[in-house]
Amino acid sequence: FVPHQANGVMLRELVGSAGLDHAVTHRTLHKYGNVGSASVPVALDEAHRDGAFSPGDLVLLAGFGGGMSIGSA
Repeated sequence: FVPHQANGVMLRELVGSAGLDHAVTHRTLHKYGNVGSASVPVALDEAHRDGAFSPGDLVLLAGFGGGMSIGSA
């Protein structure tokens, strides 16, 4: 799971309310802070470099913020 990472509280609530395991969430907030609209691509790139997923795996991407209700792919 690669979500937008605006802040720790929001990230924890998003993962919990979606019923996802925190262990499968790739977190970059602690390293880079809130990088705005780049948070999903940054986390996705880092997850890929860390070997967090393999070809054929499904990866949930989720973004949200001012001017956007919610977006997931």
